[in-house]
Amino acid sequence: MSDNDQHLDDLINGESAEKPVEHPDHPSREASVRLRGAESAQDAADLARMDSANQSLADALKITYGLLKFAMVVLIVLFAVSGVQSIKEGERGISVRFGKQVRTNLEPGFQWSFPYPIGEVVRVGEGAVEMAVAKEFMPNIPGEQSDEEALAIDIDRFNDSSTLNPAQDGSNITSDFNIAHTQWSVNYRRSNHALYVSNMIPEQERAMMKAIIQRAVVHVIAEVNIDDLLKNSSETISGRVRAMAQDSLDELESGISIDRVVLTRKNAALSLRSKFSSVQTAAQTAGKAREDALLLRDQMLNEVAGRGSDVLIAQINEFERLIELGQAQAAEEQLAKIDAILEGRPVEIDGEVLESLVSGEISEMLTLAQTLSSNRVSQAIAQLENFRSKLAQYEANPKLMVARDWSSAMAEFLDKDFVSTMVLPEGVSAELLINRDPDILREIDREKKRREAQETVDRRREEMRRSFFQTQRGLKEPEE
Repeated sequence: MSDNDQHLDDLINGESAEKPVEHPDHPSREASVRLRGAESAQDAADLARMDSANQSLADALKITYGLLKFAMVVLIVLFAVSGVQSIKEGERGISVRFGKQVRTNLEPGFQWSFPYPIGEVVRVGEGAVEMAVAKEFMPNIPGEQSDEEALAIDIDRFNDSSTLNPAQDGSNITSDFNIAHTQWSVNYRRSNHALYVSNMIPEQERAMMKAIIQRAVVHVIAEVNIDDLLKNSSETISGRVRAMAQDSLDELESGISIDRVVLTRKNAALSLRSKFSSVQTAAQTAGKAREDALLLRDQMLNEVAGRGSDVLIAQINEFERLIELGQAQAAEEQLAKIDAILEGRPVEIDGEVLESLVSGEISEMLTLAQTLSSNRVSQAIAQLENFRSKLAQYEANPKLMVARDWSSAMAEFLDKDFVSTMVLPEGVSAELLINRDPDILREIDREKKRREAQETVDRRREEMRRSFFQTQRGLKEPEE
């Protein structure tokens, strides 16, 4: 207890404080003020009032201290609750404490972490991002503000006399030192959120991705000639650009994965665009003609031989090869195999027994040939029997047989459409000058033209078949 406290207690207890108070830093001296004990009721009342004021002050300080402790607890609770943060759908969170990642890949919803500055929850979007690289390798268009608008550039607005300004216009240089213009579209996503948060600055993400894609495009296009770029499929070139860009991102440990790179547009230099377009048009026309020819070939083969056309052509090619090699015995065996295929009999080819392969016109032709063969044999037999019968009649009575045959031939001749018969009375001789019947002439001419037209059609079909067979043979020979 200090000297002042002791002195105050002496005053309260009514004791006189006449002794001087010595200060430790100063020498003692005589007191200039003397305190005397309470000598009256007034002094006692004043002392009582001072005691009540001190008690009120102590109570007030106690209440204030309690409120201060409550406020501190509330602040601590609010500070802890401020660490609860919401992660939206399509995002992933990473909990950081003193700059170190303690939890990664937090699911969407409410997640708690130590509040800032002790810790925080860093949110990273996990959805796919689409970005266009549309202006960097195309001619400059004043007024275009974004890559999306640049994708809609109509390249036809440039004429063939347009020139490029390297300071303003973009372009690619191919491996054969030609100029090309390209536009690209990129789809990527943030696959490794921990690496992304550690090594990437979100504000610079798109700029970095665009720079990496541009670098990959420049490298890949520099290894491709102009013909391969314009004529061939863009998937191979796009795949190479994606692979090179992904390698760069992996080296940077960016945590970004490229899903797709698409070459959306490719054009030759402005001054050569019309020439390249004409070449491409000719190539497309040739390709379409080739496809049409192949389609016609397949259609004709199917109509002629059905599903056995490929097998039959292969066997015919083999037969011709054996003939050229001078292998007569093997050629005879191969010909027998071809006959078996045509007739639909079972035949062994490459260890597999096949039958009834041929259909279509070949089957009809074989059936017709068999029918004609049977008819000719039957007709020959009938003619032989008729000849033998007439020979017997001639030997028995030659004059009668000749007269009867002459009468039958004359009646058949007079029965023709182009023969007109005129009957005159007996004993009348007359000389008639008449024209040929025009109806008969027209009919004869119509029949003649019909036969000629049918012969022309048959001849053309036969020429097409022979030409097609030679084309098919020419296609098969390089493979062998």
